[in-house]
Amino acid sequence: MSIQNVLVKALLRLIRKPIYASEQTLRQHIARARKKEKGDPPPSVQRACQIEKDSWQGITCYTLRPFSEKGANGHVLYLHGGGYHGEMVPQRWQWLSTLINRSDVTATVPLYPLVPEHTYRDTYPWLFALYQHLCDTLHPENLTIMGDSAGAGMALSLVQQVVAQGLPHPKQTLLLSPWVDLALQNPAIRQRDRSDPTLTSAGLLVAARWWAGGDDPASPVLSPIHGSLAGIGPLLIAVGTDELFLPDTLLLRERARAEGVDLEFIEKEGLAHLFMFAPIPEAKPVVDRLVERLKH
Repeated sequence: MSIQNVLVKALLRLIRKPIYASEQTLRQHIARARKKEKGDPPPSVQRACQIEKDSWQGITCYTLRPFSEKGANGHVLYLHGGGYHGEMVPQRWQWLSTLINRSDVTATVPLYPLVPEHTYRDTYPWLFALYQHLCDTLHPENLTIMGDSAGAGMALSLVQQVVAQGLPHPKQTLLLSPWVDLALQNPAIRQRDRSDPTLTSAGLLVAARWWAGGDDPASPVLSPIHGSLAGIGPLLIAVGTDELFLPDTLLLRERARAEGVDLEFIEKEGLAHLFMFAPIPEAKPVVDRLVERLKH
């Protein structure tokens, strides 16, 4: 384990983990974040990519293209994480801009409505319509669905809905540290509350309740681990062993294998939630693999 990884996890435990201690700490964090986080790409990303800002059916969408190339290797619909309450933060923007430049792909990034003001009902029908629009504009075989954390759960749910409605599945779905059961019903998850350096189940369950908006958070639409995986197309899942979500991710792996999914599963020892965004040497092989998947 690198010293960089040790330091990053210590910093996460100090700064990020307290956010999810309770509903009160989560609300306090959201109030502070709303004053400074707008979700827009920072200047460094604006210099690194061609960026277009648009409103599609009332929700802001950004399109990023590499400066040096033309996005010849396809299109990515990227769904950001943040516990359904967090904006697309500069770190994610910078990571994504590097990824699309290395991969020569174009990316669509929607800034979907967030909790506690909004629920999944304000996003999911819109997201399905956006997928249909992208399929009409592009060939589905050139479209990758990608998400991290809460966004990864949304990505998997979207693909399940697409298949259930008889639409063509995307080229592939890439899930980074996915949150796939909003109800956190797996008892092994609660046992990891102390060991995970980033997340705590108490705050996550609050965000899940807000996002569900009175519906059952364990329903397959909100918790895609309970939905069918048949016919979803190629799937990549990347997770660290220090994650709260690891038990559910392992369960998702077994269900995917049982349903015949073309699965690539990456499990990294001693790494935290969303380790692939961190400035640590252990992240590089996973990012390199994502680039390979997007190029081919």
